[in-house]
Parts: sequence; C-alpha cells; structure tokens
Amino acid sequence: MRATIIHISDLHFHSYPQKFSECNAKRILGATNLLVRRAREFPLKRAKLLVERIQKMDWDHLVISGDITQLSLEREFSLAREVLGPLLKNDQRVTVIPGNHDRYVNQQHGTDLFTKYFGEFFGTNEVHVSKINQEWVIVGWDSAHPNDWRTAAGTVKSSTIRATEKLIHSFSDQTNFIVVNHFPLTFPEDWKFDRFHELYNLVPVRNWILQNPPIRLYLHGHIHLNWCHRLPRDSAPELLLVNSAASCSKLHTGQSSSFHQIVLEDSNVKVNPILLN
Repeated sequence: MRATIIHISDLHFHSYPQKFSECNAKRILGATNLLVRRAREFPLKRAKLLVERIQKMDWDHLVISGDITQLSLEREFSLAREVLGPLLKNDQRVTVIPGNHDRYVNQQHGTDLFTKYFGEFFGTNEVHVSKINQEWVIVGWDSAHPNDWRTAAGTVKSSTIRATEKLIHSFSDQTNFIVVNHFPLTFPEDWKFDRFHELYNLVPVRNWILQNPPIRLYLHGHIHLNWCHRLPRDSAPELLLVNSAASCSKLHTGQSSSFHQIVLEDSNVKVNPILLN
C-alpha cells in the first residue's frame, strides 16, 4: 500500500513584542536577532508560496516538526494558523509538534499557545499517534520546553519513551513507525555540537531508537539545513533521519532542498528533496 508524506519544519512566523508583559531578556535577544537577520530570511511571501506549492502536490499526510513561531507570541501563532489554514482542513491528515521557539518562554498564567492554536494536530496524550495505513504509524514527541536566555535545548521525557514502547507493543510485528521530534539525533560531519542547542539526552534517545527496529524513520528540524542521514542496524533495516528545517526561508548558495516528500510503498521508503524556488 502506497502513502505520501510531506515534511516541513522551522517556518518561524514572526512578530515583535508590543506590550511590556511580552518582554523579557530572552525575547529581547530574540527580537534583536529577528530585526537584524531572521525577518529577512523568512519573508511572509515565502511561507505563502510554500503553502501554495504543497496544495498542488498529492499527499496523504502533512508533518510539521516544530518552530512554527519565532518568539512564541500569540500574534505569531495566529498568523501561522491563518497562512497554513488551507493545509489544515483535516486534522486526521496533519501532525504538528512544537519546537523550542514555540515554547520560547513561560507563557503568562500557564497559557500554552501551541496547544491553543495547533493542539488538535497533536492531541492530549503523552504522544501523538496517526495511523497512515496498515503498515505505517506516526508517533509525535513533544520535547520542547522553556529555557533560560542562553539555551535552546530540549528533553525527551522518560514517560514519552515508555508511552512509545507501549504503543509499539500494541501493534503487530509488521508495523513500521515514524517518530517526529523537533531536535536532531545526527549531524553533518563538520558540525560543531552545542549542548545548549540540542537534546540534553541525545545519546540515550538515539541509542533507544536504534535498538527498536520497528522505528524506521525519524523526522525533525531545528538546524536550518536539509539532510537525509542513515544509521545502520545489525540484522535490521537502517534508520533514516530526515531534516526539513527552514522550509520557507530564502534560498542560500548551493541549497538543494527546502522540504521533503516521503513515499512509503509497503515497507519501503523513498525520500524526495523538494526545492521551493
């Protein structure tokens, strides 16, 4: 049975703080970065172009792997929901998870703006679950949480791992799983790892996934480079790790893809890079 997934990430819909209550050290730093660089990198017209491009494609499921916003302001979430609206008409065909920018700071009065605007595409359980067909199931993780002004790291909770283990065991041995999480588990060869920017528990999480062969795909964003990495397993199918970050940013020299189309044919996987011109 054939199914097609569109994977996008790190859209960074942006605005600026307009009230004193929206300002703190981290948001001031983020707003400065937005003014100096990021607003030019993520013009609104590129986000609209991305939506138009995806509307013209054939797909069965859309995955957005976090960082919908820049400063986790309500105006940013509202704008994102409006622009992405044409792709979000059927919540059974969409998976959305939060990124560190969507949990940039502690919200006032405990309000979770991600849940308010996109919660229907994750759900209320520990992990998000979307059954694509008889062979494939998507599992979404929420590993994002507020940090201090220096830090953009995340954590996969032990309860999330336990819930995923229970879920895998509830399906047949023939089922393949796709884990969606904001943070990467692998990096380019020349990448300088920054513990303040990645998963705090990256190594045990990566090892756990590698030890669970039913997990065939890991979709993420966070680092604004597109890639498809492969990790071998002994006597089991390899793990594919796909990064579709900065899907609507301006193109840079030598860029070959903006997001990915993933074709599932029975238990086989084909990843097609898509460039948003």
